[in-house]
Amino acid sequence: MLDLHLPEIAPKVLYTIGDFDITVTMFSCMIVTLFLIVFAVIVRVAFIPRWNKDFKHTSAFRMFIEWAVGLFDVNAKDLTENYSKAIGPLYFGCSAFIMFGVLIELFGLRSPLSDLNCNIVLGFTTFFVVLITGFMKKRAKRLTHYAAVIPLVTDCVVPFSMALRLFGSIFSGYLIMEIVYGVIPYVLPVILEPIFTLFHALMQAYIFMFLSMNFVNEAIE
Repeated sequence: MLDLHLPEIAPKVLYTIGDFDITVTMFSCMIVTLFLIVFAVIVRVAFIPRWNKDFKHTSAFRMFIEWAVGLFDVNAKDLTENYSKAIGPLYFGCSAFIMFGVLIELFGLRSPLSDLNCNIVLGFTTFFVVLITGFMKKRAKRLTHYAAVIPLVTDCVVPFSMALRLFGSIFSGYLIMEIVYGVIPYVLPVILEPIFTLFHALMQAYIFMFLSMNFVNEAIE
């Protein structure tokens, strides 16, 4: 029989400071967040001023950045109307965190999104965005939406449903790759993991963005 050491749902504790535990997912979350901040500063300071001066110069990196920003900008304008200038950048940041939070698995670290707590934060982000945009658009009329029980329950379930969907997808993908490494420990996992992880990262980032903007769209219609 195969001796598979499958990861537990609860993340491993790396350090304990007083009564506060620092888990492996918290550590990877800090790495992803720091990376995104440094990456954003470098692009804003070193690349964007140069791109603004030379519109004709193109590169693969510039085309990718413009494509990614354009994708979120178009979806935000289509689904969130006048709130796109705030919603687009917000979910661009959330989706970037999700994408790189999954890609960090390529470096042997556990994804922060395989921790349910992280996904609950992302779910509540969408929940509060839906509440705020709904009241900004309809003001007091928005309260009539909660007069019936079903809309009230539906909105309250949103953060938990999104968190559980994201957690289930990320943790199951992480679990599958651990099984592959246990069953076939050599060449195939090395080839399979980059392809699978990249596809999974892009897919989960896009799905989270699309679902969130659709919830916002329903709130402002």
